[in-house]
Amino acid sequence: MKLLSRKEEMLLLAVWSLQEKEGAYGVTIRKHIEARTGIRWLFGAIYAPLGRLVDMGYMETYTSDPLPERGGRRKILYRLTPSGKDALLKVKEINTALWVDIPRLKNKR
Repeated sequence: MKLLSRKEEMLLLAVWSLQEKEGAYGVTIRKHIEARTGIRWLFGAIYAPLGRLVDMGYMETYTSDPLPERGGRRKILYRLTPSGKDALLKVKEINTALWVDIPRLKNKR
């Protein structure tokens, strides 16, 4: 299994969080990540890695029903595959193992 980059991990977590709520599509994914990181993401920084995650089999796409507010256009939505869930669990396991022996970090503000 390929180890996820931090960006891939954030995208998979965002999709996992959004897929059952409001739906995980480009705009909602971007807003979700920006709200949590405080960093503005360009759409290219979202869509290119989303495409790679689909190609790697960690996510799949499907389309929404036509929406009247979008002139009848459909949204491309994302959801995790079982491989995507496994990849997230693996990266969580690795992060936990890496932090085990680290002395407590103190905020020096």
